[in-house]
Amino acid sequence: MALVAAVAASHAPNILLEPGEEWEEFMRLHYRMAPGAASSKPSLEAQQKLRREAEKAFGVLRSHLEAAKPDVLIVVANDQFVNFFFNNIPTFFITLADEVEGQFTRHRFHYRNHKELGRAILEAGLKKGIDFAFGERVELQHTQVVPLHFLLPDAMIPILPVYVNTWVDPLPTPERCYTVGKLIREVADGEKERIAILATGGLSHFPGSPRIGEIDAEFDHKLLEILREGKGRTLADYSLEQLQQAGDSEFLNWMVVLGAVGDAKAEATYYMPDQVATGWGFASWRL
Repeated sequence: MALVAAVAASHAPNILLEPGEEWEEFMRLHYRMAPGAASSKPSLEAQQKLRREAEKAFGVLRSHLEAAKPDVLIVVANDQFVNFFFNNIPTFFITLADEVEGQFTRHRFHYRNHKELGRAILEAGLKKGIDFAFGERVELQHTQVVPLHFLLPDAMIPILPVYVNTWVDPLPTPERCYTVGKLIREVADGEKERIAILATGGLSHFPGSPRIGEIDAEFDHKLLEILREGKGRTLADYSLEQLQQAGDSEFLNWMVVLGAVGDAKAEATYYMPDQVATGWGFASWRL
């Protein structure tokens, strides 16, 4: 069939946390080291407003996905020491399990995995000089389940988790990620099923860095403007250092989707800094 839809969304944990006590407890645990963390804590009203705005963005993305009626959703995300550690860090990883599951706070997730599509991508990559790592045992984490909670809550179709290393140096270049996306599009166009793809992550943030708490909103807005103009392929020319300097290493997940959508213009984009550590970004392409 073909690639019928593409979306991208932040996976910031606080998107799925309830405003108030749950949000603030998580932020105290993970962001207490951020400069000015206490003074910059958003009020309950600000937290609630952010949640409403994120739900609105996810609502648009979900409506576009549902209208495309995909048979499978490829989920491009990064691992954060849940499945891979320093003894084994794959640059690109394809999941070949029968099923995948995971948990974030009180939310549990369980999906069928489309291992046949995963194997098709794996084999196509080998023919094109892209050597994916692969395996049968992975645990879903917030990098996948935060957006899946809003986009595919009922697990009506299978997913295919694809991992990109955005976490441990050395990272792949934007150009390399774009090439992987082009390969996925070629495979999708040869399949009988309707395929959608989701990229997660970002936008600007600096987890585990002395710059934690900074958000480069100007750089984020520039990225989204380029997506709306249908010039995503120009981002493949960006250096890895440019993305890292802006706190956008997780945009490498988005680069895979940009390789898949080519010159298509993003129909909808949304952006909201969370006043804590991350610029939440969202985009959707109807193909």
